[in-house]
Amino acid sequence: MARNRKHLTDDGRPLTGFALSLRALWHEASSPKTVKELAAKAGYAQPRLSELFNATKMPSEDLVRDVVQALGAEPGPWLERLEELKAAEAEFQAVRAREGDTLEARIARLEHENNRLNAALKYPDSVTQRALAASKDAETRIDSASVLERQARLLLDQAVEQWRRVHTHIPAVQGQAETILAEARAEADRLKLEGRHEHDKIVAAANQRAEELVHKASEVAKEIRQQAIDDAKQHRAQAAASMDELLKEGDRIRAEHAQEVRQADRERSTMVTRAKIEIELLVNEARKALEAAGEHTRAEDLDVLLRDFNISDSHPVPRGRHARRPPQSQDNPAASPAHSLQREEPEPAGVDDTPAKRPRRSKGIFPLTRK
Repeated sequence: MARNRKHLTDDGRPLTGFALSLRALWHEASSPKTVKELAAKAGYAQPRLSELFNATKMPSEDLVRDVVQALGAEPGPWLERLEELKAAEAEFQAVRAREGDTLEARIARLEHENNRLNAALKYPDSVTQRALAASKDAETRIDSASVLERQARLLLDQAVEQWRRVHTHIPAVQGQAETILAEARAEADRLKLEGRHEHDKIVAAANQRAEELVHKASEVAKEIRQQAIDDAKQHRAQAAASMDELLKEGDRIRAEHAQEVRQADRERSTMVTRAKIEIELLVNEARKALEAAGEHTRAEDLDVLLRDFNISDSHPVPRGRHARRPPQSQDNPAASPAHSLQREEPEPAGVDDTPAKRPRRSKGIFPLTRK
């Protein structure tokens, strides 16, 4: 998205949240890069796009559909959100018109913002849903690696079995050689019985034939045995190499899955902590205003609101830009809020009695950009 766009702060208004979601979609898209390119691709003038991304006017369905398609996303979920936005914006405007900027109106808007954040988790573009999708994809990859590993083991077992079958042929060849030798000896005995005169000649011929057959049988047996051993070694090496590659692939997939899960957990923890800090700061300001107005009972009721949000004592004391120093009342400087959740810091020596300026609170719960 272009860098020269106008900064937009999440003020709790539903229309502002919708515009920030569209900005996030544009930021993730690879193209277009500028407002001019997006206007040309979507078929709208730049002022119309400015109204959409700056939350100055309720957009139409055609505008949202064309812009989302130009950014490469499916327009169906965004049109559903647009229908919900119209109802939420009407309710928000009704509360603002009815209550103005009173404390009750601010609390009502705070509750509305909490409901909007809970509803945002239902959409596929939320961080939680993307983390769940990444986890399911990693589990699918692990299952595929397990299947490949089982196939490799099956191939290895088949290679071993084939080697065993080849090895079993060696005794059969040796048996055939022994059978041939026995037949040769029987033939020699028969010739001996037929004639004494040709005894030496026949015996010599028979012995020579037997030796040739035995030598030939031995050579054939050696060749078959050596071929079986070579084939078995080759199959075993191929199976071992395939299994190593599959195991390495499985380890890589597991490592990627663990990294994606850790990244998703860090993002979710950061977003939840920031949301709790912002809600707690708003409730503390409301409590201070109630106590200043003498409404101590309502100020105590805000603790119930914190517990409903599961915020009370759920995170460490905020520091840095989220830190709060309780203001000193001019009428009673020693008084401090009864339910303050921030730690008081001592005043540095040599400073006059002028109350310290409160640090500026971060605007919005999830700011997408910096000024």
